[in-house]
Amino acid sequence: MPKPNPHGQVALLLCESLLHVLVEQRVISREAALSAVESVHELTKESAEATAGEIGSVSPAALIERIAATFAVKD
Repeated sequence: MPKPNPHGQVALLLCESLLHVLVEQRVISREAALSAVESVHELTKESAEATAGEIGSVSPAALIERIAATFAVKD
């Protein structure tokens, strides 16, 4: 099983943080952020099905689901 890529995990966290800031600053809507996350989620699910690739023990689709969940609880 491949080891988690710390650089990739940091990049993903930065992207998530940026999306949150953009929503909080009203640069983009919550719905636009969710749409972007959901689009990536669909792509990662398709990719995972095609390659069965994973990041560490967590699939890319699961990582995107986690990000989507953080936006789902926002007001």
